Amino acid sequence: MNLVLFDFDKTIINKDTGAEYLKFMLQGSPTRFALCFLALPFTLPFLILKKTKFIGFSVLLWLVTCGMPPKKVAALRKRFINRYLGNKTTAIYKSAIEKLISHVQNKDTVVIVSGASEWMVRGIISKQCIPTLEFACSEETRFAGGMVSKFHCYSANKVRRIKTRYNLEEYETIIGYSDSSIDIPLLRLCNQQIIVNPKPRCFKKLSKSFEQSMKTVNWV
Repeated sequence: MNLVLFDFDKTIINKDTGAEYLKFMLQGSPTRFALCFLALPFTLPFLILKKTKFIGFSVLLWLVTCGMPPKKVAALRKRFINRYLGNKTTAIYKSAIEKLISHVQNKDTVVIVSGASEWMVRGIISKQCIPTLEFACSEETRFAGGMVSKFHCYSANKVRRIKTRYNLEEYETIIGYSDSSIDIPLLRLCNQQIIVNPKPRCFKKLSKSFEQSMKTVNWV
C-alpha cells in the first residue's frame, strides 16, 4: 500500500482558501474590517514568521467571528463554500481530481494535508464526490465568543501530524504533491515528490532539496 500526501491550496485549488474566507467574512461589515485593519500592526509580525503565523491568523479569525453564535458561524461557513466554488476565478484543478481518484482506485491511503481549516477542505472536497479520502488539516476552536486556531497544520506541523497518525514504515511508497517550498519538511518524508505549478523561486529551492527525485507537473 502507498501513502499519498496532497497539499490543498494551489495544489488542488488555485487560491489561498483561508485568506478568501477572511475576505468573505469582512464583506459587508465595516466594523469588523476596521478592527482587522487596526490590528494589522500587531498581527503582521506574527503572520510573517512560520512559527508564529497561527497567532496572527487566530487574532484575525477571532475578530471576524467574535459575538457570533455557533449556528451563525456554521451557516456562514456553508455560504462561504458555495460562494467560493461559485466564483468564476476559483478553479479546482481537473488533473488534481483525476490523480486523487486514481490513487483511491489504486487502494492507496490518500491524505489531504493542509494549512486550511478542516471544515473548509472537507466542505470543498465533498462537492467533488471523491470517497475514502483522509484529512490532516488545521483546526479551529471556540474562545471568548469567537473562533481561533487550535492547531495550525503548516510547514513542520504537517510532518508532526502525519507521523502522529500514520506508521510510515507500513507503506511501500510515500508520494507527496505540493506547489510550495514551505512543504519541504513534508516532502522529505516522501520517496516521490510531485511539484505542481511551481513558481521560479520555489522551484529553485525544491530542486536543491530533491534534485532527481522530484517531478514537476503543470495542472489546470
